[in-house]
Amino acid sequence: AGALYLAPKPVAVSRSWAVEQLGADHADRHGRLAIVAGRPGGNNVDRGAIVCSCFGVGANQIVEAVRGGCVSVEAIGATLHAGTNCGSCRAEIRTIIEARRLQAAE
Repeated sequence: AGALYLAPKPVAVSRSWAVEQLGADHADRHGRLAIVAGRPGGNNVDRGAIVCSCFGVGANQIVEAVRGGCVSVEAIGATLHAGTNCGSCRAEIRTIIEARRLQAAE
């Protein structure tokens, strides 16, 4: 199975979301159409590119946690568990937090 999205602008879903959908069972028409449209349905969340491999936490989830008030790597770990096992993703989590702070300051 595969999917090819052709658009004048980047498709608004991450590659990891699209790959997950190829292996999922989509018995209902709405779920199948969401895949073709290149966007998650109402109950499907696009986690974004995986940042924390240990717990499968994506960049979009981290951004949402930062929007929700997590302002440190430790706070992200307490909320999402990201960065609490091997720790190799802690630098990337910190980068995402700093990028959101810069956006908020603008």
